[in-house]
Amino acid sequence: MRIEFTIPGKPVAQGRPRFYRKGSYVVATDPQASKVYKADIAYVAQRAREEAGVAGLFEGPLGLLVVAYFPCPKSKWRKRVPRPEEHHDKRPDADNLAKAVKDGLSGVLYHDDGQVAELVVRKRRAAQGDAPRVEVCLYTLDPLGGK
Repeated sequence: MRIEFTIPGKPVAQGRPRFYRKGSYVVATDPQASKVYKADIAYVAQRAREEAGVAGLFEGPLGLLVVAYFPCPKSKWRKRVPRPEEHHDKRPDADNLAKAVKDGLSGVLYHDDGQVAELVVRKRRAAQGDAPRVEVCLYTLDPLGGK
């Protein structure tokens, strides 16, 4: 089984948690940008699940492909020959992008992000004029053949 969807907007990486004291306890919270982005991911994933007709959550080992497209900066634009898509080698880190997506999908498409046994993350600078976005593909993995 496979489900694919696109999250519009500039990719947001999972931020560092903030700690504060509440009485005699220490509480950790996500930064506001991460909270909002995870809620957006959950909403888009829920709609994609409904459109695909998937009833419950995915079970067993899963594979996840995340392709993050960052906007092409205006300083790189060309007039005659538009700049094509290219690799993005700046911050944020690819693993922090994947963490945000995995956390946003947890409880919406699968029970726990520990089910993700195969993870591919690609960072790209979108072609000139293309919108920033994150393309996500979640799929079930076949059992490994062994003796």
